[in-house]
Amino acid sequence: MLFHASGRKMKEININREYLDFPKIRTIAWLLSLVLCACTPTASNFSFFATALQTPEEEAEASLVTVDRLSQFIDSGTSYLSRVCHTEEQDPDQIGKFTYTAYLDEDLRTDFVNEVQNDYNLLRHNGAIYAMVLSYNRSPSQDVLEVLERAVKWLKTEAIGPVPDMSVSQNHAQTDDASEDDVPVDNVIPEEGKNIPNLLAAWESGAMKGGGSKLKPTAKLGGAGLALVALVGLEQITPGSTPIEDMRKIASFIEYMQKDDGSFTCRYKPHKGGKDDSWVSLFYPGEASLGLMYLARFEDEHSPHRKRWTLVYLERYRRNLDLDHVEPDHWALIATSKLLPLLDSRSSDYWRIYQHAIKVITSIVASPTREVLVKEHKGCHTRNGDTCTTSTQLEGLLAAMTFVKDSELFVEEDVAEPLKDRMMFWIRHGADFVLNSMEQEDKGNHNMVGGVPKISPPRRKEDKEVRIDYVQHPMSAMIAYEQMLNREGLYAPKAKIQRVASAVKRNIRKVTASVNRDSMEEQPLYLILSIVLIIAVMVVAASSMVKKTPKRKKRS
Repeated sequence: MLFHASGRKMKEININREYLDFPKIRTIAWLLSLVLCACTPTASNFSFFATALQTPEEEAEASLVTVDRLSQFIDSGTSYLSRVCHTEEQDPDQIGKFTYTAYLDEDLRTDFVNEVQNDYNLLRHNGAIYAMVLSYNRSPSQDVLEVLERAVKWLKTEAIGPVPDMSVSQNHAQTDDASEDDVPVDNVIPEEGKNIPNLLAAWESGAMKGGGSKLKPTAKLGGAGLALVALVGLEQITPGSTPIEDMRKIASFIEYMQKDDGSFTCRYKPHKGGKDDSWVSLFYPGEASLGLMYLARFEDEHSPHRKRWTLVYLERYRRNLDLDHVEPDHWALIATSKLLPLLDSRSSDYWRIYQHAIKVITSIVASPTREVLVKEHKGCHTRNGDTCTTSTQLEGLLAAMTFVKDSELFVEEDVAEPLKDRMMFWIRHGADFVLNSMEQEDKGNHNMVGGVPKISPPRRKEDKEVRIDYVQHPMSAMIAYEQMLNREGLYAPKAKIQRVASAVKRNIRKVTASVNRDSMEEQPLYLILSIVLIIAVMVVAASSMVKKTPKRKKRS
């Protein structure tokens, strides 16, 4: 099945792929490079062939984003999040909390005592930890580790707590009336032994959010998922930082909030009687699934059980939706990249989850056109210069590059192209836009280097807002992009390709074993062997691509 973007409808399209065998073309290019590298194993050969096979336009595309630009961006973002994570000297009452919002044209505070924080968001606190874990794994640093330890300690102290059993409590008669004072989590159900056994949740309240918020203690599904991501991330760096039993209790809360059909209750509100279905977020299940996958992989659990149900539910929910109504769910794409390797590729669940991912990807890259994306949007994935939305979509697309198959096509009207090619176009130009948006110089001595504004370029005061998630999401995306360019992590060459390359090299060495290495370049045998191998590969591959046209019948 192919996803067709015309009219933003999903249709099944049959295409004669004999003329569109893009994987075969890629295979030929790869084999040519492999043969040459086997004969002359130098690092420059791969890049030589890659460049030789590119058109001038493709060369310009590839040079948009370089490792150096990515590295500078990541380092600056890491520095910014480190500076806004409160130390004991800066804020003895809120050690590990982030300065949630700043502005490019205002001085960044270094003394956070009595700092007014409006609308502090626990999910974004956890997301900042996620980005800093990625940064630490990329380049271990004691300074970054101390930031992680402070931020995680704040999370566990201020947010992680038991789940009141409202089925036996008499203390849930409160309402959401804004005139009522906020109450701490501990005061919702003070009686000992009235909590649901073996459950922990990540709680938000008005006291945490600040700005006079009257929010009653609320445990969000997404908050639990990203709390797991944060806790597992630090645990992998510093074993023993969080008891495994506590992380399992948070996972149990996620499963407690899941219904039999795979859908979720998104919030738990003790003052509303417990599970609250009055509001639904279709991003929370992706965050929950990612948290469960982090824990499953940490425990080396190869039978995900219910962990796949979240994504299967999302597939069923979005199966018949038009592209306009499919959320660009980057958390689900990241979770998919971690779940698919654990599933049997012959199972129906594998393909349902995979097809769901393809639909989400298609919804991201279906519009605008390539020309509009570059000339009008300047690479931004939205028309208004939104840096955060562009960055979250980059996170999802980059994660998807690890599992999308070369045979997938993007079809619009009468034009077909490999889906991965279209994804890379969106990734390159989107990343170029985000890289240009970061404050790289200390203009006005505001100490805002590493800050990413809400809108780029900023024109109004509100456009210059720098929130922690405006930095976290770009950082996470650029770290993934850097890994892809360096072929690290999930983007590393597969073991099978490495084995094939090694076998080819061994055979070449056997043939040329009698030739003196020092005079290798002067021996005609070496050159002849290389040419013969390259020609053989080209002939075999080319002959397999030739379309056999049936002879026309003679007219009688």
